Amino acid sequence: MKYKFAFVSPKVSLEKKQLLEKHLFNENLQRCKLFASIVILFESILILMNLSSMFQSQGEIVINPYLMLYCLLLIMSSFMLLYIRLFEKRTSYTKAQYKRFKVGLLSFVNFFLVWGSVVTLIDQKEYGHVMAFAVNFMCVSILFHASNRTILLLYILPISVLLIGLPFFQSSDAILTGHYINLSVFLFFCWLASRMLYISQSTNFFNKLLLTETNSNLALKIEENEKINQQLAKANEQLKEMTIIDELTNIPNRRGFQQYIQESLTYSNGKRKLSIIMIDIDAFKLFNDNYGHLEGDKIIKSVAQMIQNHVIDSSFSISARFGGEEFVIAVFDRNDLEIDKLAEDIRIAIYAAEIPHEYSPVTNHVTISVGIATDYVKNENDIPQLLEHADHALYRSKSNGKNRVERLEKSRVLG
Repeated sequence: MKYKFAFVSPKVSLEKKQLLEKHLFNENLQRCKLFASIVILFESILILMNLSSMFQSQGEIVINPYLMLYCLLLIMSSFMLLYIRLFEKRTSYTKAQYKRFKVGLLSFVNFFLVWGSVVTLIDQKEYGHVMAFAVNFMCVSILFHASNRTILLLYILPISVLLIGLPFFQSSDAILTGHYINLSVFLFFCWLASRMLYISQSTNFFNKLLLTETNSNLALKIEENEKINQQLAKANEQLKEMTIIDELTNIPNRRGFQQYIQESLTYSNGKRKLSIIMIDIDAFKLFNDNYGHLEGDKIIKSVAQMIQNHVIDSSFSISARFGGEEFVIAVFDRNDLEIDKLAEDIRIAIYAAEIPHEYSPVTNHVTISVGIATDYVKNENDIPQLLEHADHALYRSKSNGKNRVERLEKSRVLG
């Protein structure tokens, strides 16, 4: 670290400088309050000591200037302590009030330094030392953290009082010269300590601000990333749904059907009974050729909705569009009678809807053919053969006149 950094404040915005000023003011306020309390204690002791020495053996009362100075400092310290406490009770204050109080605080500090200069001048008559000035000056330089301009303004009056007054109170040229030399060195190091403490405080404060800002920005970034992740998750879920949901009918497509079968078998410990119901709209090509593809799409959607209405328990069954006008239903762990009834109910519901189809070779409205196959399956490798059996049953249903339900094991018309 270069030496100049100990004397140069970090370059920051005006807003941050104002925050630093307020921070240092609050800290100086607490130090002044503590310092004023200590001064009151010590001055009270000194006053008592002086009062006891006032009464000589003959009863003559001698009042010395020290007692007057001690009383003055006690009064000023008490006043300042009361002033600080009154200020602290305020919940809010205007900019002008804040500025006035700041000036009042600096005035008290300056009075304390000037008081030390006056006591030191009086000491020259009897003791010849500069202890009072040195102690006060050192205390202010170390305890009161302020900018270089503020510190120098505090220094001017007490130093001027002392340097100008010394020749009038100290008659010895040798002592006077020694005082000037020693005080010059002492004042320089006090100023140096003040500057280093101020820069240290400023740097720490700005680093904390930077850390707080960094943490806030990081928290915002994390929150933003979480929102983005949620949006991505939602988009992925939507994309996933788009890949397994048929766009026209809004029911699962072939991929969704296969995924359902795979997931259902993944969590099974052994074989499960599975029934496949294949459904095909009868004479759908003739419907499309004569009514148009838009009407054909409406028929596919209507049939899909009626199938879906009958497949309620999603934990055991699923309906899907297998392609074109063909649909498939998978039902786990149900007996044959339940499966046959489900297939027949769907066939009857579509027949009863009486959707016009004048070009159907079966009847004058839309009908479906249904094929059923049932077997025990262990994993997805068993599914293709079961689908083939169901498709074979569907083929038999169509070959036997359409608008009917057929099982692979036995050929019979239900209903």
